[in-house]
Amino acid sequence: MRLSASDIRALRVFRSVVEHGGFSGAQLALSMSQSTISFQINALEQRLGFSLCQRGRRGFELTDRGRAVYEYSNSLTSALSVFEQQLGELRLRATGVLRVGVVDATVTDWVLGLDDVIEQFVRKASEVDLRLTIGSPEQLIADLAKEHIDFAISPRIKLLPGYSQTEFHHEMNSLYCSERHPLYRKKVVTKSDVEGAQVVVRPYANRTDLQHIPNARVGAYASNIEAQAMYILSGHYIGYLPDHMIVMFQEKKPLKALLVPETRFRSPFVIIAPKHRKASLPQRIFLQELRKRVGEMGR
Repeated sequence: MRLSASDIRALRVFRSVVEHGGFSGAQLALSMSQSTISFQINALEQRLGFSLCQRGRRGFELTDRGRAVYEYSNSLTSALSVFEQQLGELRLRATGVLRVGVVDATVTDWVLGLDDVIEQFVRKASEVDLRLTIGSPEQLIADLAKEHIDFAISPRIKLLPGYSQTEFHHEMNSLYCSERHPLYRKKVVTKSDVEGAQVVVRPYANRTDLQHIPNARVGAYASNIEAQAMYILSGHYIGYLPDHMIVMFQEKKPLKALLVPETRFRSPFVIIAPKHRKASLPQRIFLQELRKRVGEMGR
């Protein structure tokens, strides 16, 4: 079977349906009606000669062959993206798609300044389709493995074979409690007080949250920074948050830093990319602007 342009369009629709768990999510992502999505998938099934998915009252479910088609299509979409970028480099122009994964809760990090990085990138590479994915470090690594993103901006992750981790930035984290917590109004907070409180931690942080309070009682686990903030704001837990994030809460839901500076820690930020893949021109432009921004703000 030779793929036509319409086949590739239908494959992209099919991939979106799979990645969004059904037609409803794909409708929003693609800005298409359900009938149009159904038409594209039906046309693809007719071309292939077998069913890709079951859809009905029980919801959306891939067939075995549909699952195989989705997995096989990963290499096709990746190759098309690389091909577009290579053509752009031959023309000395940045084109194609750049997919960037960013860890959650960085919008208030003015040193990182990703909004300014994007502004400069769009000026220099206006023909590139820039796509941002926000997620936890675990989600970003999964996206890298599936080739859904080209590189990730994340705190350093231990034991990550096959990927390079280039440090370029850091953020300071402090131990916080909310005004609902008993320690908020205590004038002198001791290490014993902290170790007696319940702490919320992030599993992906590899116990970094406990490096200064090893005897603390872990009471909850958060999948990302925003979830961690919600636990802390509830008043039942104390925990670490990036210092730049606190401005979001101070007016209506003030937080108190505990045992500063001895419990603070420096979290290194890295650019994570597959070792086997050469950086494209759009990727090089984006990372150049990122390093430039951090370098200027760090002076």
